[in-house]
Amino acid sequence: MTTLTLDLDFAAAADDSVPGGAPRERPTLDDLVVAVWEGLHAHHPAPCPICGGTMTPRYGSGPRPVGGRCGDCGTGLV
Repeated sequence: MTTLTLDLDFAAAADDSVPGGAPRERPTLDDLVVAVWEGLHAHHPAPCPICGGTMTPRYGSGPRPVGGRCGDCGTGLV
């Protein structure tokens, strides 16, 4: 089982910029999950949001992927 740990930087969470007013460069958790799901939904491997390995689509009884699994760390997305 894989656990996702979030680094919550409350000092920077007050706004979407870093010191000096520059916009944040790090993707949000939503950005990461959406990018992976879009790749899987298109029947393509996607980078694992946990280890960076290759996540491949996982199919149910129909033609569309119902999730994905990383071949390197075993993380699942459903």
